[in-house]
Amino acid sequence: MSLRRRVLPLLLVACATPSHAGQLGDALTQGDLICEFREGWRRSLIADLIGEPDPVALLLVYERVTPEHAAVLSSKTPGRKPVAVRATAEHVHFIERVGPSVRVTTLTGCARTKWKDGVETCVRFPARHAWHFDRRALLEPDAAFARQPSGASVGACEPWYLD
Repeated sequence: MSLRRRVLPLLLVACATPSHAGQLGDALTQGDLICEFREGWRRSLIADLIGEPDPVALLLVYERVTPEHAAVLSSKTPGRKPVAVRATAEHVHFIERVGPSVRVTTLTGCARTKWKDGVETCVRFPARHAWHFDRRALLEPDAAFARQPSGASVGACEPWYLD
């Protein structure tokens, strides 16, 4: 794979205008990410009344994250699956093909930072996860994210190793 193709996603993230976009690039250098998602659309009235958060519905571990690809382990299915990584000026997308559909985890910002080796580094990324049939997510990930179903799960991702 050409150097240009490897470097371009990092440059897009680094040169983006939103303040969190540069920090999203930190996700591509962490090695492994662990993500948890809650099904916000299926909230019980009792949980609302007593103020408890929704239970975790899905746990994902993204291994060997690079600007082009990663592998994912899911609490819902056995085995590692290949994932395409698409970094844009706005988001970082992890896209898994599942037959005619795709499972997409999108990092949408930076919620927490930590100083590592004198550099402020993002260590918590708000995220959304959706399973849908918009295969254009591989070519136009931000546009597919904008069309994402309203029932997408909400959660966060963190580096597996913080230090």
